[in-house]
Amino acid sequence: MKNLKYIISCVAIVASLFFMTGCEDEFTETVLIDGSSAESIFQGEPISITGEGFDEVMFVFVGKSQVNFTQDGSTLTFTVPDDEAVGGTMITLAMRDNRRVTYPLEVLLAPRPVIQGFTPFVAIGEDLVITGTSLDNNTSITIDGVDATVVSASDTELIATVPDGVNDGGPISFEITTDYGTTEPTTAFYARENELANSDMESGEGDEFTDWEKLNGGDGMTAVTGDDGYGGTRSMHVVPANSNPWNSQFASTSVPLIFGETYTIVLWAKAEAAGAIMRVSVSQWDGNGADYFYGETVELSTSWEQYTWTFEVTNDLPTHRVVLDMGEGNVPFVIDHIGLVPGVLGSAGPPELLTNSDFEDGLTGWETLNGAHDVSTAEFYCGTSSMTATGAGANPWDTQLASTPMVLEVGTDYEISFWAKAAGPDGVFRVSMSQFASGQSDDFFYSPDLEIPEEWTYFSFVTTAQATSTGDQRLLFDMGATTQTFFVDGVSVKEYVSPASIYANGGFEDGLTGWETLNGAHDVSTAEFYSGTSSMTATGAGANPWDTQLASDPIALTVGQDYKISFWAKAAGPDGVFRISMSQFASGQSDDFFYSSDLEIPEDWTYFSFVTTAEATSTGVHRLLFDMGATTQTFFVDDVVVVEYDGCE
Repeated sequence: MKNLKYIISCVAIVASLFFMTGCEDEFTETVLIDGSSAESIFQGEPISITGEGFDEVMFVFVGKSQVNFTQDGSTLTFTVPDDEAVGGTMITLAMRDNRRVTYPLEVLLAPRPVIQGFTPFVAIGEDLVITGTSLDNNTSITIDGVDATVVSASDTELIATVPDGVNDGGPISFEITTDYGTTEPTTAFYARENELANSDMESGEGDEFTDWEKLNGGDGMTAVTGDDGYGGTRSMHVVPANSNPWNSQFASTSVPLIFGETYTIVLWAKAEAAGAIMRVSVSQWDGNGADYFYGETVELSTSWEQYTWTFEVTNDLPTHRVVLDMGEGNVPFVIDHIGLVPGVLGSAGPPELLTNSDFEDGLTGWETLNGAHDVSTAEFYCGTSSMTATGAGANPWDTQLASTPMVLEVGTDYEISFWAKAAGPDGVFRVSMSQFASGQSDDFFYSPDLEIPEEWTYFSFVTTAQATSTGDQRLLFDMGATTQTFFVDGVSVKEYVSPASIYANGGFEDGLTGWETLNGAHDVSTAEFYSGTSSMTATGAGANPWDTQLASDPIALTVGQDYKISFWAKAAGPDGVFRISMSQFASGQSDDFFYSSDLEIPEDWTYFSFVTTAEATSTGVHRLLFDMGATTQTFFVDDVVVVEYDGCE
């Protein structure tokens, strides 16, 4: 009897469920699509469909992508995704009970603006000519963030006037915006008059370049296109003669220059491997040469970088030529965008990868993971604000701020830098780099615990990007180890590229040229080096720091200007310590104005950097010194760089 009752109960339940389902179907409204506002539409554009029963719609898909939608009676409106595949697809409406209604749609490639080329040097007030596609859809343009006047715009050409207020001291960018998107060039623009024709190497047939002449080694100079070049359609590939500098030589046509005036030669270059070198010279070319300027020989990076040489016209002759001396060594490279501009031109570098790195826009671009973070307008290194936080006095990660995700190139070196100060003594924090999502992290870099002084101090590290599970990397400030209050400003993450130094031969590829042994003994090692083929080596005297001392040749720095000093160093064994200093050193007298702390030098190559302000010296010149005598350890130093620094740019 119990079994019979159980069976009857089950039948009743099933019957009731069937009845309920049947009732629901009976009252479900039919969903139909009658038509759309367009049968074909660009990516990223809105579209509306009309029909019946739209109250039943739960989800809308374009192709395989779910999109947000709004309903107004019998009309649904949504936007085609920016990345929707071009061609025929389906609009799909999804309802309860897995019901679907579809409608065909053709997706067209959005006419987003594309930049194919532009004149790389144009003075303020003159017209910048940009070529490309889709440049005429309600177009606006900013140059270095300043609104520029559009002179004319067609599908393939945009002309705009370079406005007042842009930076004319170095490479800048511009941004084109149309109804279909925004784009900017991948190469540099200069708001500066240029004396040379065909600077972008675009004009010419085959391997010849209009307004340039191959003087020697011409067979090693060929045109390259596409991804191998620096923008546009043509760059020049150079296979050096592996001989004298002038055995691979490329010269501009003659131009008039003003006697006594200063000019800067600028070009972009990329080496195929480490060890590529070149220099420039300037002459009045009349068949006899009459050279009056030879620029320093520079080692070229394996990524596209700007190189500059500044000179004064000391030859009062009617015309002058820029000559590229590229014959030394055997490492090929590519060059492009060669200019000759009046005055001094600033240096370029890799782009900043962080958003809102100076906290001028609050904490936009950053996320508090643990603890609390705020913006201070009372303390700042640059701008008008900084990030501030008070540690939890527990684990480092208990007060933790993370940048929004970046995509770094795995295997590439990046420099992390920032300014920090503490409100009181004994403040310590660290930085790290990882993928951090949903409580999981793939950490690949931790700084040591950093003692944060009570005055603004510069910190910098170089790390190699590693793979993460999401493909993203984030910079984290782990500030929870103490209960001190901290301030952070001027944060930066950039690809690490050693820039051209104010001091010559920082890589010691030319022996100890440009350096002087003041005490002890120094040599060049070809067995140990960070880059290139050699480094400087010395063994300490085990006495005073200055008992083993190497000094750069004198150079005049600008008093009051900040300079960044950086280098790579390693020790042959443990417990090695040295320091660096900056002074005027002549005839046994010195005007010292900078000393680093005693630096513990590890047994693997390690990056060190400092920022100091140049002070006046009695002779008006400044020398960088390595004081390596405090221990008896053997050291190796490479890639010494001193450059002007402005952490607020």
